[in-house]
Amino acid sequence: MKFAILLLIFVILVSADKALTMWNLSAIKDGNPNYLSAEKNPAAKWFFEKFGLLGGTIIFGLVTVCTLFIMFYSFKSIFGADKTLWGIFIVYGVVCSNNLYYLLKNTGVI
Repeated sequence: MKFAILLLIFVILVSADKALTMWNLSAIKDGNPNYLSAEKNPAAKWFFEKFGLLGGTIIFGLVTVCTLFIMFYSFKSIFGADKTLWGIFIVYGVVCSNNLYYLLKNTGVI
């Protein structure tokens, strides 16, 4: 699989996750000085605390894309490129669905 195509796929997946996370945290930020406690990922929370919500999201997004490449090439040798990519799609589908659920819940839609 070509590097540019993988990069595009990973950037889209990570951007969707990070945008939903930012939107979610921004929705609960009003009137809540401890809004970062809603983030369950300790690594993401650390980046948000050190660099702010926007800066932490950007930096953690870059780290996540790099981590995805390492994971992809590691698992590709075991499972093959197609199965590894499908696994990534499934994981990010679950993560984005979870973020969307909590966004709808925190904004009062559901």
